[in-house]
Amino acid sequence: APTFGAVSLTADVSGILPVANGGNGLGVAYTVATLPAAGTQGRRSWVTDALAPVFLAAPVGGGAVVCPVFDNGIAWVVA
Repeated sequence: APTFGAVSLTADVSGILPVANGGNGLGVAYTVATLPAAGTQGRRSWVTDALAPVFLAAPVGGGAVVCPVFDNGIAWVVA
């Protein structure tokens, strides 16, 4: 029977390709309006147009602040 080399990939549901798997570990940048629908708890990303972001509050677009966001399973919140 043929044998094949092992492939090791890190399981990650955050939408971020880990550095170990050839990604940059950073995820994808969005504007607040283009964030995908929330509901997958644990996803992380960042927005490029936040207006006065407040930790754990829903991000508001229309500004110029780049900040991380987190999908808590219900909504995207500033991380």
